[in-house]
Amino acid sequence: MKITSIASKTKNISAAVTTILFMLFVLLISALTVNRNRDMLFAPLSKTSTEEQSSVETETEDSIKQRLALAFDEQIAGFDEFLEIYGISQRILGTSVYEDAGYLYLIRDSENFLHLHSTRANAAPYADAVIELSKTLEGEGIPFLYLQAPAKEIDGYTDYPIGISYQSTNNSKDMLTRLIQGGVKTLTLSSLLEQAEVPQSEWFYKTDHHWTTQSAFAAFSQILPYLCEEYGMEIDLSVADRNHWNALYQPQSFLGSIGRRLGVEISGLDDYTYLEPSFETSYQVYFPPESTEIPYWKGSFHHTLVRDSLLYSEDVTANRYASYFQYDYGQLLIDNMLAENGIRIAIVKDSFALPFTAFLSTAVSHIDMIDLREFDGSVTEHLIRTAPDLVIMLYTNSSFSPVMYQFHD
Repeated sequence: MKITSIASKTKNISAAVTTILFMLFVLLISALTVNRNRDMLFAPLSKTSTEEQSSVETETEDSIKQRLALAFDEQIAGFDEFLEIYGISQRILGTSVYEDAGYLYLIRDSENFLHLHSTRANAAPYADAVIELSKTLEGEGIPFLYLQAPAKEIDGYTDYPIGISYQSTNNSKDMLTRLIQGGVKTLTLSSLLEQAEVPQSEWFYKTDHHWTTQSAFAAFSQILPYLCEEYGMEIDLSVADRNHWNALYQPQSFLGSIGRRLGVEISGLDDYTYLEPSFETSYQVYFPPESTEIPYWKGSFHHTLVRDSLLYSEDVTANRYASYFQYDYGQLLIDNMLAENGIRIAIVKDSFALPFTAFLSTAVSHIDMIDLREFDGSVTEHLIRTAPDLVIMLYTNSSFSPVMYQFHD
């Protein structure tokens, strides 16, 4: 009995000491995190008049939540070091599948490309929504084209670890089949990359879920003749001549969206290539609802569409892919002041369209770029009211979410 009692007490003491040490560790990390982010956390909040007090209270509350979320999620003390140690240990163990709170699994294929886990999705409701939108617009005399962004799972190239079921390609095929059966004009950007003879190893970044800038440019160069042939658009095809574009090559400079979740040791860093026209450009870019009359940005391609804070950042975790536009704005109006063809295109898009749209803007007079995640109002009514010469919907299958297909209020 005494032995049992002593063992029980020892176990209780051990549990208590472990709990205390864990709590001290958590407090230490919390204190270090607060110290690391003190400038952001304790920056003064904005003040305003009494009439606006209620809205400011909400803004202040949201600001505090955003600061805390940023500090204790993305800026927690020791997080980068932990990822490095974790990455080294996983490489030693030869791990190819990693558990992830947001995506269930992250996957490393045989070519060292990282992937977000993809499950089988029911494409029917999303396809039906696109079919309805297409028919509504074409009933108003507005042409509609669905562009399917490529999946990172590439037939004949991507080789997954044994036992991994990845459904990205199946979801894409199902979506396209339903759209074609519904009479929607479709085009796959992967077919354009094949026509441009882009090596499959260069379609995507290893550490990010997006296609490369070079891939987006290749698709842009291939789609211009298609727009001329299919829709009778008068476009100067020389704007897509690679010789008329300057390139900035940044080797080993980019840790993409998936790499940031695992650390640089898992898959290394990506090279990044930035492209901008060498010919003269002049833009006026409007950022609704802030301004529909006075340009929010005005100047050259670089000064209006490109964000130097990302492009030239020394931080490899900066989202260099979004050097074009920086954000998925709800709506941007882009006027090319030197294009004389008068062509007006609306692009309903996800993030794959960021570099593609920037390149396309050099070929037409006006682009209305819309992202439903932030767009306010009915996109269907907006498109009918503005009546562009063509509506392009550029989505990847990973955008299977209700908000991206809510075309009506």
